[in-house]
Amino acid sequence: MTGDNTLQRRTLLKLLVSAPALMTMPLISSCSALATEQQLDIASGEEGGMYYEFAQLLSSALVGNSIAEHSTALNTEASAQNLELLVTGRAQLALALADTVAEFRAQTPEQGKIRALGRVYQNYFHCILRADSDVRSLGDFPGRSIGTGAAGSGTWVTGQRILSVAGIKDHKNAPQEHILGYTAGIKALRRGEIDALFLFGGMPVRPLAELAEELELKLLDISEVLPKLRDAYPGLYDRVVIPPNTYPDVPAIDTIGVSNLLMARADLPNKTAKAVVKLLATEAQQLVPQSSAGIQHLTPETLISTAGQPLHRGAREAYLELHG
Repeated sequence: MTGDNTLQRRTLLKLLVSAPALMTMPLISSCSALATEQQLDIASGEEGGMYYEFAQLLSSALVGNSIAEHSTALNTEASAQNLELLVTGRAQLALALADTVAEFRAQTPEQGKIRALGRVYQNYFHCILRADSDVRSLGDFPGRSIGTGAAGSGTWVTGQRILSVAGIKDHKNAPQEHILGYTAGIKALRRGEIDALFLFGGMPVRPLAELAEELELKLLDISEVLPKLRDAYPGLYDRVVIPPNTYPDVPAIDTIGVSNLLMARADLPNKTAKAVVKLLATEAQQLVPQSSAGIQHLTPETLISTAGQPLHRGAREAYLELHG
């Protein structure tokens, strides 16, 4: 990000911190003055996952608040796939992990086409094992079998980084990796086909909670690699906690967190981007999946924290107007 962008972000954050509490306003009337988009489809995640549920709620709200005439939550497997759908115009909005966004922008000629509207959720990296597993740390992974996420997914991107900085990728007895989406991965863990499963998601991951009802599980603390991750990829990774009993009888564990961003094409009209941000900020309660109440980041103070990814111009205008 350029120095000017950094200065703009700091100025915005100062305004947000010093501003009075956000006054509620009837959003439908404010949006009705905007030109309605014909289609705003959202590339989201796997069916049954929290982000797919969030995208469904957002899709309904976009239509209900006259921001879009039509909107659909697109069922996908990966953050990278979502960004590809966005840049090719097959989706107008997309959910993606901040580290995947950063890598996509660095490696893709289309990088100039995407901008952040805001941070909508915190993602929590889960390393899941059966409770009777003798794996106690990442150092026990050589020779094991791991489900490492769908190709191009946020789980896969971050998991590969974790394995690399931990020195496991280059180990002479490197673990066998299975590229599985979280639905297939949970099934493989249930059947005992893998020793561990990587999964990056909000809390709780509903299919994982359901598995914990029938099978004793544990989560592995992988936060030991956080300093190396931060050195290699500044500004992207945080230490977070999965609280006790998020999953039945599973104790609290430290882990790694990454922001989940709502992305748009840079050529999305400013007034549309502004309307979407105001919807996120003022109608948060209608956008929270039942299973994830209290974990969303749909306030102006947290929406703006996009882990260094540049904001859409319309989003910047929205944050200033909300607290101007």
